[in-house]
Amino acid sequence: MNPGLYLVSTPIGNLDDITLRAINVLKNSNLILCENTTNSKKLLKKYDIKTSLSKYTDHDFYKKKDYICKLLKSNQVISLISDSGSPLISDPGNQLINFLFENQVNIYSIPGASALISGIQLSGFLNKKKFTFVGFLPKKKEHKEKTLLENKINNLIIYSTKQQLRKDVYAIASISETFEIVILKELTKLYEERIHIDHKNYENFNYSGIKGELVLAVSIEKETDKIKDFDLKEIKEIIRDVGVKKAYQQLKSKYKISRNDFYKLSIDLKDD
Repeated sequence: MNPGLYLVSTPIGNLDDITLRAINVLKNSNLILCENTTNSKKLLKKYDIKTSLSKYTDHDFYKKKDYICKLLKSNQVISLISDSGSPLISDPGNQLINFLFENQVNIYSIPGASALISGIQLSGFLNKKKFTFVGFLPKKKEHKEKTLLENKINNLIIYSTKQQLRKDVYAIASISETFEIVILKELTKLYEERIHIDHKNYENFNYSGIKGELVLAVSIEKETDKIKDFDLKEIKEIIRDVGVKKAYQQLKSKYKISRNDFYKLSIDLKDD
């Protein structure tokens, strides 16, 4: 093996989903960098890999970058793995990779499992269309909506968790009147499940029953600009009488407008 840093893909759930090349690289590495040594030991034990593990997250960059670079410059083989899937896909490593490229270190990608690819395959509607990979949405509601609006094309792939699922779905609902979401849970595991919700049933869905790390495949219907068809006088009067929030609740169905677009319109009307 050539010396350098190897970005090795590991299983996203089922430990059998690892390539022969990945096993060979891990066995022949001088060191394996990982997010969580306890989690990674399970994989190494299954395939009898004796290589030493060292914790690495983005918080460790400034503390460990020079040491890692020095090892690689001395012709060492180091592997970087995440807790699951392909490294750097919503996982640590970007700063380190750029730093090593700047220092002319060889870096190799060892492809394999990826929740992103599985999400596209199992969505049922992304396969032949363009999509945007969003990764994990921010935790604050307004930041979720801002991120979604910035990436609002017809299809999205979003990573989520049981703690954020309901908030993520409601953020999607706040920026689009018409949408469908495929929730993929326990990918590649024994209890893998594909769950479909949309703008008609999302409010009645039991979010508390969904556990684990999740992939959301999202289809958002592009909304046409109907501003010219709005009764701006009516909207302005209702906002004046009840305020923006209650006005939106009264008028959202009539005008098929998202909350963010309505709030922008209310600002324009106020300045008019």
